[in-house]
Amino acid sequence: MNEELLLECPICDDITPHEMIKKQESKKHLKLTVKCLNCGYIHDIEKTLKLKDVKIIISRYGESEKKVSQLPTDELLKVGDKINIDGEDVEITSIETTKRVMSSKVEDIKTIWAKSISIPKKVGISINDRNTTYSVNVLVPQDYVFDSETTYRVGRLFFKIKMIKTEKGKFKREIARKIKRIYAVSSKPVRNYEDLTDNIVMG
Repeated sequence: MNEELLLECPICDDITPHEMIKKQESKKHLKLTVKCLNCGYIHDIEKTLKLKDVKIIISRYGESEKKVSQLPTDELLKVGDKINIDGEDVEITSIETTKRVMSSKVEDIKTIWAKSISIPKKVGISINDRNTTYSVNVLVPQDYVFDSETTYRVGRLFFKIKMIKTEKGKFKREIARKIKRIYAVSSKPVRNYEDLTDNIVMG
């Protein structure tokens, strides 16, 4: 279902509901092709966007890169939003105006902190094997799903997930992008398992 907009129709000479047919957007320009739902008249609406230089700090595997990007001043951004910076998809993790906030219009933003979601996600796993706890890190796609039903393998060690820790709590199933850490217990070797041995990385 297309988004319904309340806009001025030159034929009806009134504010009427419109259906958006086409949207063309560049850094500084927005063009909408819309259709009046009262009379059926199709027309274009064009808007020049005012831009602001915003400092963005992008995190990748614990390393940070500082960039400056031009963003439309009237755009509302919030923590968790995904934006594209110089061809790289990032997810906003924090926003600073005069203080840390959960959302803000770009015109009030001083700094954005974000994490790259264009690169594989490094997931830390703690595996309890009786009296010893092993810690391993694996690189997996951002949308890779971990769950407590599957048996996994790293090297010679087989394990099952006990708990997945995220920003929002503890879960039994979650996609890699949202995971802070996985806690697991060793298990007996089985025929059907997910082998993460080739995904192991140091640090």
